[in-house]
Amino acid sequence: MDLDAFERVQGSRIYRFFECVSRLILVNLCMVLLSLCGLVVFGYFPAMFAAAEYFNDVFECKEEKMLPSMFRYFRKYFGIGNLLMLITIPTIALGFYIIYGHELNTFAYLIQFCWIIIVMVLYWYLPAVNVLFPEFGMKKKLLFSLVAAGDRWVMTILFLAVNLGWLYIVLLIPQLMMFVIFSAPVWFGMLRIKKALKPDSFFDPEREEELEENMTES
Repeated sequence: MDLDAFERVQGSRIYRFFECVSRLILVNLCMVLLSLCGLVVFGYFPAMFAAAEYFNDVFECKEEKMLPSMFRYFRKYFGIGNLLMLITIPTIALGFYIIYGHELNTFAYLIQFCWIIIVMVLYWYLPAVNVLFPEFGMKKKLLFSLVAAGDRWVMTILFLAVNLGWLYIVLLIPQLMMFVIFSAPVWFGMLRIKKALKPDSFFDPEREEELEENMTES
């Protein structure tokens, strides 16, 4: 196969699709390994932040070796990752306990439902906001995640629907956890939020080539 043919294959949709899937599988395995390093409970959320940072490097064409990079990011985001864990896991447990264990009035159910939605929004938005805006303080990152969710409410609803779909898939096919069940939501969230919140930072090789050609012609 000559060089031109190989470049055409690399530019094809089917090649990019399988390249993306293979990367998702490898990142997923790294997330599983990093989660085990944190005894799962204390490891999954920092692993999610590490995956978001790695995917950002991929989008910016700055990726290094996967496992060393993610392990470095895992240690970097261990604190904020477990802060999100302390918000998320008790909320889910309390939600199940209240909804299925007690009879509450409509207002109490509404408050609990709204709090669960807020936590799920942070679960989706905070890793990307943390990566794209590292200069923000912790309170500002949390607040900005909620503001971004409200500003992009259609996207937020889609994220919530996807999140529920992934949870349903985990219950039905737990074997998928070893493939893309962890990495796919992080990749999807990072891609969409990056374009929505900071589109000027998204590296587009084709656009860069067009700009260079225009500058050369002028």
